[in-house]
Amino acid sequence: MTTLAQALLVAGAYYGMGVNLPLTPLCIVLALMVAFNGLTWLRMRLAQPVRESELLVQLFIDISALSVLLYFSGGATNPFVSFYLPALAVAAAVLSPRYAFTLALYSFACYSGLTYLYEPLHIHDHDQAMAYHLAGMWVNFLMSAALITWFVTRMSATVRARDAQLAQAREQQLQDERIVALGTQAASAAHEMSTPLATVAVIAGELRIEAGRNQALTMYRDDLAIVEEQIAVCKTALDRMGMDVQMRHADADAVPVKLTDWLRHFVDVWRLRHPAVSIRLSLPQDAAPARHQQLTGQILLTLLDNAAQAVAESGKIDVTLSVQRDEAMIRVADDGPGIAPELLRRLGYEPVRSSTGGKGIGLMLAFATARQMEGRLTLSSDTGCGASATLTMPV
Repeated sequence: MTTLAQALLVAGAYYGMGVNLPLTPLCIVLALMVAFNGLTWLRMRLAQPVRESELLVQLFIDISALSVLLYFSGGATNPFVSFYLPALAVAAAVLSPRYAFTLALYSFACYSGLTYLYEPLHIHDHDQAMAYHLAGMWVNFLMSAALITWFVTRMSATVRARDAQLAQAREQQLQDERIVALGTQAASAAHEMSTPLATVAVIAGELRIEAGRNQALTMYRDDLAIVEEQIAVCKTALDRMGMDVQMRHADADAVPVKLTDWLRHFVDVWRLRHPAVSIRLSLPQDAAPARHQQLTGQILLTLLDNAAQAVAESGKIDVTLSVQRDEAMIRVADDGPGIAPELLRRLGYEPVRSSTGGKGIGLMLAFATARQMEGRLTLSSDTGCGASATLTMPV
């Protein structure tokens, strides 16, 4: 941008004001700067980060080229001699103090040298020389102010964007630390509950056997069978909670299965947890292979359990799968009372006590798991018209 402005000023002074400038050396310098800017553009396309020394060399070459242009166009008497200032403003903003002061001293040396060594300007109309000089100073101020304002504005926007990213990263780190703590507590709870739950399972089994022998207890045999079935479900959940981390992410070694088949089987198994809840499954004709089965199952288990608590035994749950390009979306919707707007904004990001007795920890884990599998989880609700959760994940 600076090189283009310098070329326009040279053309305006030569053709517009009739100033006799040595076009050959000026054009050579401008052509070299265009070539150097092209190389800089190619360098910016590389993956390696730009080092501070490279920025110093860039600004050093810019100031050197400006000094050569001023040398052939009047030196310090040129009204555009203050073009040094935008370069120094950039240096002060992006370079360390040591490099910035080095560049400032170099600019001062160039400016001082141009007060004695330069090619004088030849203006045919001497009466208009002062008017040309004042006009040049006005244009110089305009362009310098525009360049400095443009750069500082972009720099400020970059700083604000970086601060926003840092704040988001810190918030994400705090959430991850909280989730890790919750996971540790869950693993500890699973270990502590496994023994008493096994004891309860043994007692329930003995009672069921005794009910088969004692006619007075026959009426409780079916109920005891249901209790054993529910205990088995609880033990499976505890085993999954206490499972080793590497085993939880071993989906890559699992047998390939279509997402439609996996989801149908998952919903059938989930019905055992809430047999009284009506659930409807809508699947496409064909779907991509199921990836991250363990992680996806953890998320859906939380979403379906929350929906079941919302509708109790009188409502319905709709589970819909759709595949678009390289993404699969699983939507879980219920016709319950919905979620209040102020509660909806907090769910998944912090513990929240709900009207059904939950604390929102399951949704926090679900959101974190969705991010872990490079997907996203979104919640929506209209108060009184039910709620829906959509899991979008790569396939």
